[in-house]
Amino acid sequence: MKKLFLIIVVCLFGMVSFSFANDGVFYVKGNTLIPLQETQIELKKEILKFHIRDFEWMDVDVDFTFYNPGEAKTVTVGFVTPPASGDIDENEENHPQIKDFTVNVNGKNLKYEMKRMNETSFQSDKLKIDEYDFVYYFSVTFKKGTNKILHTYRFRGGSSVEMQRDFDYQITTGKRWANKQIDDFELQIHPDRGIFFIPLSFKEDGTPANWKINGTGSFSKAQRLFDAEKPNIKLVQIRDGYLSLNEKNFKPDRDIMIGEYNWNMGWHKYLCKDGKKCYEPKEVGLNLFAYFTVNPSEYIDVANLAELNKNELKIIRNFSYAIRGYDFKTNMLRDFYSQFFWYKPDPSLKMTDIILSENEENFVKKVLEAENK
Repeated sequence: MKKLFLIIVVCLFGMVSFSFANDGVFYVKGNTLIPLQETQIELKKEILKFHIRDFEWMDVDVDFTFYNPGEAKTVTVGFVTPPASGDIDENEENHPQIKDFTVNVNGKNLKYEMKRMNETSFQSDKLKIDEYDFVYYFSVTFKKGTNKILHTYRFRGGSSVEMQRDFDYQITTGKRWANKQIDDFELQIHPDRGIFFIPLSFKEDGTPANWKINGTGSFSKAQRLFDAEKPNIKLVQIRDGYLSLNEKNFKPDRDIMIGEYNWNMGWHKYLCKDGKKCYEPKEVGLNLFAYFTVNPSEYIDVANLAELNKNELKIIRNFSYAIRGYDFKTNMLRDFYSQFFWYKPDPSLKMTDIILSENEENFVKKVLEAENK
């Protein structure tokens, strides 16, 4: 279930996703918080940057430019985040999954308060918010003319049986300001080398978003996420650089959702070039795709790998090199990985130039041990 408004960060564990969003305003009286449609202050520009760190964490950096045409006005701004849920301990449940939150208005760092919703008498006829959700809020004085608000924070992404990880952002709440749009919008996504899905469009009419790769990477053809009637995502893999989107007079009808599939849950077919089937299950065991990840589990042991044959072991051992663009000399590896839209071999790349993470290195060692047996 998606939350709404502000920098709303919805942090849910286990079988659900996390969501967070643009700033909005509240009416505050005592402990009562009521979301408002702002009628005076306009959102002129937003530069939004996502940096995925340590596989499941995302650093968020938001640079807002607001314009106040009238006299100085003080409003309350905040965001809501549910407590963690799922396979967690009591300490995690009692604290929002947000780190290093800061807010700076016109060059000055602001203090904020945090309470559970049932402590604030939150009121809304349209928003369904649980009484145990957390709310962060702070007072902002918008001077006449241009105002800058900077936000930074880190939050933990969601995961499920279907998804290795996913991150949501409620960009539609940008329409809650006086101009009902974001006049100038820039989004930067700085991912790791995983294979992510991104929205195909932010409009109800399906107008394609103008995504661009700033660096080296690959897009897939349009695909359907879950039970969508029409294609609503495409996949992207960034080898170097980042993904960007620039829009003027941005009035999104849909929010941002990015993430990476658990490829062994039937999603592996999306990896093929041009959205076409490129192999038969009898040719390649489906369990092989469980190891298509840039973050191999530390709990994998040699016994887990015993179900794979020699070629399959060689394939999964080299996934981390394929995703970085290594030009394989072995026909079997080259032919297998050439089936996928994201494999773009770089003849100039040497094996010794590739630096794996600690998890990847440990996984490669385990696979080599299984191969030797």
